[in-house]
Order: sequence, then C-alpha cells, then structure tokens
Amino acid sequence: MVLLRYVAACVLCMIVTSSPVERRGTITKKAWWNFSYQMMDIFGLDISTSLLDYGCFCGLYGEGTPIDNIDSCCQVHDNCYGNVVAEGKCWWHPKNNGYDYIISDNIVECTDDVGSCDWDVCMCDKLYIDCLHDHIEEYNDDNYNVNVAERC
Repeated sequence: MVLLRYVAACVLCMIVTSSPVERRGTITKKAWWNFSYQMMDIFGLDISTSLLDYGCFCGLYGEGTPIDNIDSCCQVHDNCYGNVVAEGKCWWHPKNNGYDYIISDNIVECTDDVGSCDWDVCMCDKLYIDCLHDHIEEYNDDNYNVNVAERC
C-alpha cells in the first residue's frame, strides 16, 4: 500500500511541476489529469494521495455504503460520472475526456460550453471538490485503506 501511495505521489508531483504557473485547465485533455492537478493544487499532496484509497468509494472501486461524508463525496462523484456516461454525450469514458477550467481562490470554474460533455465532466469534478471543501476537516485516518469486505 505504501508503494501505491508513493507512485501516486510521484505522478501527482509530475503533473504539478510540469504545469504552467497560471492556474488554468488547458494543461492536458484528460479529465483524470485535470482532476489530479486540481486536487493537488487545492488540497495538497497528502490529502490528494490519501483519498486514492479512502473509505468504500474513494479510489478505483466503489461499493457498499459510504462510511463518512468524505466517502459520500466520492460516491456522488462516481455516480456523476455514471450519469454522464448514461446521457451519451461523451465519445468515451469521462475520465478520458478533457475539459477546460480555471481555479480562483481554490474554487474550480468550468469554462467549456454549458451542457457539453466537457462541461459535464468538469462539473462532476468541481462538485466533488466543493464537497471536500465542506467535509475535509472530518478526514479520519482510520478510514484509509479499509478492508472493503468488512466495512463496506
């Protein structure tokens, strides 16, 4: 598990250090790169990497019942991506779809055309980050790397 956090931290550091100083989302055209950059920029390395394996929904897979409000933010984010897929606006999975954004005062602003696939994907990430703003103080180390079979 430590290796996974180390690799994730290295990838996130590469994203941030290779990005221009201005805080615009034209860095890449992949949502997961945009999302990673936003998380690092707003919440920092420790929180960003710890949320890669937090609770029942934060990370690669989501199942069961969220164990706290942060985990609920992750579930809503997963469901949001699922809704974008169901609407059929995107040619491929939302994580592979890029978008444009601006960060100002730690708030993400989506700048693509309202209602477009790019805008919808950006809004999923924005809503997640807004949710984290509301609940990040509730972060609980005991909910990192949980046994999903037992707790979810």
